[in-house]
Amino acid sequence: MRFLDQLDADALISRARTSTGLVDLGPDHFREPLDVLLRSMRDEARLNEAGANTHAARIANALENRLRRVDLVKRHPEILDEQVDVGVIIVGLPRTGSTMLQRLLAASPRATAMVWWETIFPLPRDNSGEADIATRKADAKQLSDDLVAASAGFESIHPMDAFAHDEELPLIEQSFISNIPEAMLYLPSYGEWLLDADQTAAYGELLEWLKILQWQDPSRRGRKWILKAPHHLTAVSTTLDTFPGAIIAMTHRRVDHVMGSYYSMVASLTSGNTDTDLSKEQAAHWTRRLRRNLVDMLPVREARPERFFDIQYRDLLSDPVGSAQAIFAAAGMAADDDDIAAWQTWLGGNQRDSRPSHKYDLADYGVDREALMQDFAFYSDVYVPEA
Repeated sequence: MRFLDQLDADALISRARTSTGLVDLGPDHFREPLDVLLRSMRDEARLNEAGANTHAARIANALENRLRRVDLVKRHPEILDEQVDVGVIIVGLPRTGSTMLQRLLAASPRATAMVWWETIFPLPRDNSGEADIATRKADAKQLSDDLVAASAGFESIHPMDAFAHDEELPLIEQSFISNIPEAMLYLPSYGEWLLDADQTAAYGELLEWLKILQWQDPSRRGRKWILKAPHHLTAVSTTLDTFPGAIIAMTHRRVDHVMGSYYSMVASLTSGNTDTDLSKEQAAHWTRRLRRNLVDMLPVREARPERFFDIQYRDLLSDPVGSAQAIFAAAGMAADDDDIAAWQTWLGGNQRDSRPSHKYDLADYGVDREALMQDFAFYSDVYVPEA
């Protein structure tokens, strides 16, 4: 299948350099994860031609962003002087309400968070200011619409909005270390490699990305960043070390609900990239993967309990403002009347009823509920009282 030939690191690097006219990719720590990822894509993902084209373009875009980021910081070294203040990092299993929680907290006038469009097109393309931003926003909106259209049922699963706050994982992915590829493709060897990878350099680049975004939007200075990504479960110690002033707000939900919802989401994302039904293989992969993430997280929590604050999914839904107040208090930024008013306004304009219902069944993915619950009992018995 010749269309897989494009999934070659040297060819993609050459493509990115030709596209940008730039050469310097910075430190080469990205090369090992890129090679592992591409090998897994070629050998395991069973990509169709459309999937290969899509993901070759995604990697080329990441390499272009790497080239442009290195060049931007060379031309504007003052970027590195930006003082980024991360207050809360939302971490937990996927499908535990983290998107809602981030968007709620970030509605505070004292907070800020990434917006989806700027995680996809984070760098200025020229010096035309508002015109450049408008172009990047329009391109991101088109990309968002295409993603929803290409992934069956995705609109019912995730509230996709190019102009809403969203997670920083697309920027971590610029280092080719992230769980985004695994959610879209069947990549077991890449997933296994990632479990033991040193992510220090990737998180250092994430901090640099925050500085770049804040430099582009000076109104963010002095406001607390609200980060979130289930990926942080793969590198909890690194996350805490990179952002020493932040607390981790850890979201919890019944594991059978979490996994059924996530299996459905991954199946939807994977379906457009292959002609093979890999939903059961993906379910088995992610069951092992997320269990290992939780096992690795526990000793970190035990060593640094003061850095964690727990939020139950059911409490977030029943009392979102109270949950937000509790998190702000834990982060040392007691909520005031302006915060509460902003949260209530956000809630009033963001109701789940406007999206289609999301339905899923563990049995569709070859998973037995009782076995799953037993497999995750070490975690649920301690952190999910409703289970």
